[in-house]
Amino acid sequence: MGQKGTHTWDMILHYHRCPECGYIFESRLPFEKILGKLQKEEECPRCYDRFMIEKEREVTFGPLIGDPQPIETEGGK
Repeated sequence: MGQKGTHTWDMILHYHRCPECGYIFESRLPFEKILGKLQKEEECPRCYDRFMIEKEREVTFGPLIGDPQPIETEGGK
């Protein structure tokens, strides 16, 4: 039939349970790096409760050669 799995963007799919009503729904929103943690804000499609989801940031190893990259900040020069 055609090619499978050749996407030009990252496929994101997470399942979350609403802490208010217990409804399980899927989310395609990516996590954002905020203050060293991965976070995203979700809204339940059933009860419209808004809640924050936090995930531990993955440990990285490197760089082995060269200087580390500078820390990225928003809106500054």
